[in-house]
Amino acid sequence: MEGSPIYSYRFEKRSWADRLFAFLEVLGLAGILSGLVAALPFSLHAGNHAILLKDARLIACFLLLEAFVTLLLMLLILRLHRESLADLGWNWDHWISDLLLGVSLVPILFLVSLLVALGFKVLLPNYYTDRNPLIESIQSPGDLALFIVAALFAGGVKEELQRAFVLVRFRDYLGGAKLGLVIWSVAFGAGHYLQGVQNAVAAGLFGLLFGAVYLARGSLVAPMVAHGAYDSLALLAYWFLRRVSG
Repeated sequence: MEGSPIYSYRFEKRSWADRLFAFLEVLGLAGILSGLVAALPFSLHAGNHAILLKDARLIACFLLLEAFVTLLLMLLILRLHRESLADLGWNWDHWISDLLLGVSLVPILFLVSLLVALGFKVLLPNYYTDRNPLIESIQSPGDLALFIVAALFAGGVKEELQRAFVLVRFRDYLGGAKLGLVIWSVAFGAGHYLQGVQNAVAAGLFGLLFGAVYLARGSLVAPMVAHGAYDSLALLAYWFLRRVSG
C-alpha cells in the first residue's frame, strides 16, 4: 500500500479543512444516511418499521439495499479523491495465507460469542438472551438462502470495506488508525443494538478483531472471509438446530 497515491496525498495535505472533510466522509458512511435511504421504499410500502423487522425477505432486501447505497457513496468519495479500493486493502497479493487466516479466525469468533453469552448469563442476567429477533424472522429455506446472501454482501463485503475506509481516514487525518479502531468498534457494536445488548457487545468485539487483522495484514481478504464465513455458519447452525429441537 505504501506505493499508492493516497500516501503522497496524505503527507502533502493535512490542513484542518482536510480533517473536517475526512470527518464528514466518515460520518456520511457511518450507515445513518444509507439506512435512511434504504428504509424509504419500505416505509412507503408498509408504513410501519415494525413490519420490516418481522419479515426475513424485507430484512434481507433492506440489508442488501443499504449495503449497495453505502458502497456507492464510498466509490463516489474514493473517485473524488482519485483513490480506489486497492488503497483500502482490496488486493490479492497473499490471498492464500489471508484466506487461511480468515478461516482460522472463525472458531475464535464462535468462542468469543460463547464467552460473551456466558459472561452476560452470569454477570448481567437481565441482559442475557439466547434469541436474535432478526434471525428468528427466518421461516423457510428461501428465507435462509436470502439471508446468507445478505450476510455475505452486507457483512462480509460492505462492512469490511466500510471499516477499512474509516480506519484509513483516521490513520491519515483523524488521530491514527488505533483510535479509529476503538471508536468504530464501539459504533459497530451499537449498530447491532436491535439484536440486544449482548449481541451488540459481541459485534463490537468482532469489529475490534476484524479491524486489528486488517491493520496487521494490510489486506481485506482475511476479515472478509472470517466475517462472511462466521455469519453464514451462524445462520445455518440456527436453522438446523431449530429444526432438530422442533
